[in-house]
Parts: sequence; C-alpha cells; structure tokens
Amino acid sequence: MRKASPGGVPIRTPDQRLRVFVSSSLGELAGERRTVKRAISALRLTPVLFELGARPHPPQELYRAYVAQSDVFIGLYWQSYGQLAPGVQVSGLEEEFDLSVGMPRLLYVKSPAPDREPRLADFLSGIKQQASYRTFHTAAELGRLVRDDLATLLSERFAVPPSEVSAMPARSRGPQALPVRVTTLVGRDGDIDEVAGLLVDPAVRLVTLTGPGGIGKTRLAVAVADRIKGAFDGGTAYVALATVTEPGSALTGVLRAVGIDLSGIASPLQALIEQLGDGRWLLVLDNLEQVVDVAADLNELLARCPGVAILATSRTVLSLRAEQEYPVPPLPLPADSADLPVEKVAASPSVALFVDRARMVNREFELTAANAAAVVDICRRLEGLPLAIELAAARIRLLDPDALLRRLVTSLDVLGTGTVELPARQHTLRATVEWSVGLLDDAERSLLESLAVFVAGCTIDAAAQIAALDEDRALDLTEALARHSLISVDRTELGPRCRMLDTIREFVAERLAARPDSADITSRHAEYYQALAEQADRPLRDTGSRQWLDRLDAEAGNLAATVRWYLANATPAVPHLMRVLSLFWFTRSHLNEARPWVEQLLPTADSLNPRAEAELLWTAAMIATDVGDDAVALTVRQRLESLQDTIDDAFLHALCQLALAGVSAIVGDIDTALRQALISRDQLQHQHEPFWRAVAVLEAGYFEMAIGRYDAAVGHLREVRDLARQLENTWLAAWSQVQLGTLAVLRNQLDDARTLLDEGLELTLATHSTRTVTLYLVAVARLASEEGDPERAALLMGAADGLGRRVGLRTWPTLRGGGAELAAQIGQALGPDRFDQLFAAGARLDQRDAIASARDRVRH
Repeated sequence: MRKASPGGVPIRTPDQRLRVFVSSSLGELAGERRTVKRAISALRLTPVLFELGARPHPPQELYRAYVAQSDVFIGLYWQSYGQLAPGVQVSGLEEEFDLSVGMPRLLYVKSPAPDREPRLADFLSGIKQQASYRTFHTAAELGRLVRDDLATLLSERFAVPPSEVSAMPARSRGPQALPVRVTTLVGRDGDIDEVAGLLVDPAVRLVTLTGPGGIGKTRLAVAVADRIKGAFDGGTAYVALATVTEPGSALTGVLRAVGIDLSGIASPLQALIEQLGDGRWLLVLDNLEQVVDVAADLNELLARCPGVAILATSRTVLSLRAEQEYPVPPLPLPADSADLPVEKVAASPSVALFVDRARMVNREFELTAANAAAVVDICRRLEGLPLAIELAAARIRLLDPDALLRRLVTSLDVLGTGTVELPARQHTLRATVEWSVGLLDDAERSLLESLAVFVAGCTIDAAAQIAALDEDRALDLTEALARHSLISVDRTELGPRCRMLDTIREFVAERLAARPDSADITSRHAEYYQALAEQADRPLRDTGSRQWLDRLDAEAGNLAATVRWYLANATPAVPHLMRVLSLFWFTRSHLNEARPWVEQLLPTADSLNPRAEAELLWTAAMIATDVGDDAVALTVRQRLESLQDTIDDAFLHALCQLALAGVSAIVGDIDTALRQALISRDQLQHQHEPFWRAVAVLEAGYFEMAIGRYDAAVGHLREVRDLARQLENTWLAAWSQVQLGTLAVLRNQLDDARTLLDEGLELTLATHSTRTVTLYLVAVARLASEEGDPERAALLMGAADGLGRRVGLRTWPTLRGGGAELAAQIGQALGPDRFDQLFAAGARLDQRDAIASARDRVRH
C-alpha cells in the first residue's frame, strides 16, 4: 500500500491493517520501543516507528508523514525531551504529539525518572490538560499495558476483522477467561435459562451439572457463565480439572485461575478465601468428578466467602448441603412418527445438532424427506448424546444417512452385550467411540492409540516422535483423525496442538495398554519430555525465558507424567530432571505438585551417585526453605555440606552454595550465609547465569541488611533491580524495590523510602503473591513507625502476620530478626495492651483492606 506524504515522499506500509505510530526518544527507550513493537504486532496491527536515518528523506518530513498515515498514537516518555532542530521551537517528540490531534492516544511515562529534563517535565504537565497517561517501570510491564489498552481500544473504536480478533492474545492479568466457543451450541436454550436462573439467585451457592461423559456438561457450563458473568463484579474464573487427580491440586488450579501466585503458599484454601473475600465471584469448576474429596474445602469456601457462587461439572454429585444438582439431559429426540413433516423433524434439537455438524463436513448435506427417517433413527440410537451425535455426523463426509445407520446399528448390537458393570449410558458412548475407531485404517488407529499416552494434548512433533513417524506422515494422519472428530487441533501461540476428549482418551487408552509395544510408547513419551525439559534448562535461566515457561506450562501434564514414569522406572535420573524443572515449578506455581516427589525420593538419596544426590538435596533444600520447613532444611544441609567437595559441576556447586546460604540463616549464622551467597554470586557471574545470580545477590542484600551494612546492601539490591529489568522479571523487581524502600527507612531517608514504596506497590500487586504483599506491609509499617505513627505500624504488622498465617507462610529466616525488633519497637511506643489490640485488628484485615491502609500511609 502507498500513501503520499505532505511533501510528496511515498511511504510504504506492509498492509492495510490499522497502523499504530510509536513516539519516543530514540536512545533511552530503545528496549521499550522493541517491546511495544512486539505487542502491536501480536495484535495483528502494523507498528510505525521513526528511526533516524532509516529513510533518505528529511527527518521532520518523514515523521510528519508517518503520523499522518497512522490510526493510533502511542507516546513513550522517560527523561529526555529530545533535540531541537535548527530554527524549531519544540522537539520532534512534542511535535509528534501535537500532530496526533484527532486520533486515539495511548500515553505511557516511565518511572522513576530522577534526571528528567525540565522541558519534558513541562511537556508532560501540559499533556495532563489534554489526556491522561499511565506509568510503568519495566519493559515487560509496558508490554502488558499496551496489549491490554490496544485490545480495549480496538473493541471500542475500530471494526477489526474476525480473523484478527481471533488472533489476539488473552489478557495477561485477571481471572482465567472462559473458553471461546468455536461451534454453535444447539438445543440448550432451555437448560441455559434454568441454570442461569438458579445462579443469579443469591440464595443458590453451588450448582453441579451432572451426567455421563459426552453429555455436554462443559459447553453448557461455559454458556451459562457467559450469560450471567455481568452479575459477578468480582470476576468469573474458569478452572479446567480434567487432568487433576489430587484434591489439593484442584484448589491450586482455582488459585491460579483467579490470578494468585502460589510461591511459598502452604494453605491454598486460606489463600483462596483471602483473595475472594466478600466479592461477588463465579467459579466454573469443570470435570470435578476426579477430585470429589475437595468438597469439604469448597464447603468452607462457600461458608466464608458469602459472594461466591460455584458452577461445577461432574459425573457425580458432591453431597453438600448447599449443592443443587442439575442433571444435564440428553438432547430431546424427534417424535416416533413416520409421517412427521421434515420441518418438525428439523426442529428437534438432536436432529438440528446432527444437521449442523454434518454440514460442517459436507456443505451440500440437506435434511430431506428421503433421509429424515434415517437421521431420526441415528439420533434415537445415540440417545440424544451430543458427543455421539457429533461423531456420527462427521461420517457424512463419506457415508449417506442410510449407510451410516446400518454401520451404527451393527456396532451397537455388538457392544450391547459387553461390559455389564458399566452404566447403561456408558454403553452407548463406548459403542459410539468403538464404532468411530472402527472406521479408521490401521495407520490412523495406531496413531490414535499412541496419542492416548499424552496428558492434555501434544504438539505434532511430539506425536511423531512417540509414534515413531516422520513429521509429514504424522501431519497426514493427524488431519485424518481430526476429520473423524476423534481429536481436535487447536491453534495456539506456540503452534498447533492436538487434543483428544477425555471420554475418547479413556477408551483408547485401554486399547493402547493391550498393545505389545505399549511399554515402548510410554518410554518414548517419557524420554521425549525429559529431552524437552533438558532443552529448556539453559533458556529458562537467561533473558527471554517467557516463551519457554509458556511452552512448559502447556506441557505441565506431560511433564508430570514423565516425572512419575522416571520415579517408577529410572529413579537415578529423577534428581537431574527435578533440578532442571525446578525453576519452572517455582515460577509457575507447580511447587505443591513437585514437593511429594522430592519427599518420595529423599529416603533413597544415599543410593544415588554424588551428582544426583546433590541435585536431589539442592531441590529439597530450596523447597524446604521456601515453605519454612526448617527441620527438613537443616537435615538436608548436613548431607549437602558433606557432598560439596565431590560436586564437579560448576553450576550445581554454585546452586548448592546458594541453598546452604539460605539454610545457614535459619540457625542465625549470617556471616557464613553471606559468605556462601557471595561465593555463589561470583561463580554464577562467571558462568553467565543471570537469573540465579540475581537470586544470589538478593540473598546477599538481605544478609548485609541483617548485620547493619546498609551501603553494601543498597548496592546489591540495586544490582538485582537492574537484572530484573533486563530479565523482565516482576518478582525480582518487586522484592528489590521493596527492600530498597526498607533500607531507606533504616538509613533515615524517609522521603526516598516513601517514593520507593509508592512505586513498589504496583510491582508488589503484579506478583499476585501473598508473601510479597506481607513483605511490603512490613516495610510500610517500618516507615510508619519512623514517621511517628506507631498505631498504623502496629495495624500493618498485624495485617502482615494475619495474611501470612492464614496461608501457612513463615517469614524467611533472613528477615525474622528485623521483624521481631520492629515489633518490639512499636510495642514500646504504644504499650503492650494497645499494641496487642491494634495488632489483632490488623490480623483480621483482608488483603484489600491491608493494602488500602498501606497505600494511605505511603501517600500521606
């Protein structure tokens, strides 16, 4: 596409999509410009950025043309106002803003900005008269803001083609979104009305949709939630539990769905209660039948969070007093009349579903007087079960209804005398799947059975490797299975992903188990994902780890299956696998899942080779320190110290030094802890390990604080803050910022402390971590105490203690001494009775109220 600039210079843009002009100074915000460019491109928009010298045209003429041809204006500002061209009164930065009059503006200002030029400060002050702007601290935070704001702007101001809307990524914050429907929901209007009517009644707290697999419980739940989500101002969160088998993991899934970081949390239920509070929330818990033992926890959640309603899907009821069961019925069947007109047959929901899905594979299919009777019989044979009907309709690609009915009748007759212990409706679903699998050729059937080894899907590459196929052959067979409606192929940001419905997978897994090569397939599955974890090891510890973390998150079920396979079949390899996956577990809140595996393996540590034993003990020490299990940490420390001289891997040696530093702090040996942390830091720096180096420096900063060496601590924490920005790591950024604020209080630099803590609040909340919130509250309590407000300090100390205790957190060893001294100082100022009264009041605050109190103190 070409447009002429005002001066006649042609400007070429790659397509006709909406163009977003990015205005900023070129040097100081280079990284942020790249981040914004990626965010714009991810939304299928065209980023327009002026780069000096990028075109053989005068700069002013060029950027004026760029702005003139753009649809949206984004302004990024930090400290530099920019240079003035000869004879010009304003910089290009200000002129670009002036030229954007009439178009939507999204403005972002980086903070802190200690060296902001006066002209830019004046310019920003003037902007406030025309538009508002948002502040950011890191490039990662800016990227999230831009993606969210652009997505909102597009929905409100522009008509975006459906193909581009479908490609837009989900919001990076907030509750887990409801799944997007890709096909119509047929015949469920009455059910949606009934269930929605139940849930909008405040007296109804729990509705469980029950029924056999394939009845359509999930799709009905999603449709109901989509209908009534506006009635729940706290939020609507969808929790997929199909791969969860432990009740504790079910609560963990709910926590993640509502946006809570689980690092270090020992009591998921208390954390969930704290997060939801009195808000009006709708939780959609899908496939709950595998974890019905979680019912007691859900009952307590409902009792303590009066605004929460739960919509569950399960094959069985939960047997709670608050529960209202809604058995999801099969789709209504057409009347048994041979003379029924075609129009009335077509109005039957089961027939309507069959016709809709048949037309998806054969656009020429029509319900006629000649085939209506066969279609009616097909739906009746399948008892109105949606999954069975959809599988049957997919065969219209090759078979007419009469031929389809003949095959279906034969298959049902055979299976009708099968496994009598199964429920009657399960017979019909099993018959449908058996019949569908029977239509495959040998190669298709073999791949389908191999795919049953995967948990929650797989990539095409993984399918090829496990089935011992070349990728082209795997692609062909996968497409064939998708056409048979036995699997689906989802388009994700990480590429195509094959998924099999659990009801189908359970049946096909029986066939896989009966194959003579079943053990080989499960072995190849474990080896593939062990190799994937190994491949991710190095990138996870460096800049740009987000993509690998996302990839491992998508494969969490397969990785868990891999660890279990190695525990059962190749135990000596497990410690290294745990060490490789540890950073993923810590970052993406899978620690509770990993902890039992570590505990299972610890008794066998003596039988392992020195490296494997060290990797196991390191993982155990890090987990124990994080959750406050001092006894286990100290026991592991003794065994780990004896291995130090035998560890010949430099990286592992540095990690073990870091783990020992954390445990040394438990016994109060801060000098040793500091020495071990600095040794680890130096070793990691020479090995180019930026993430773990940042963790080592962070610990060193804590230790320096503990012994009163504040200048050294400031240097360490500023280094961590810089590394956090490079790594785009919110957790590291929040902890370093809050601890810098604490240090400023200790050094009596109270104005600086207030600024640091004010800026640190947004970072703290972005971590979704109760531990980080408690750290922040204690820091503000210390500021309040120094500023002569001991009552607020006592309240915030109590709030930090209450939040931590309710989720089972203990203060990290390094911070325990400072917290005790602060409590004693506040108690002395108030007197024991008044201190205890305010501390108890603070302990009763929820997180929202505690943060509000802290914010009020910081901005006082």
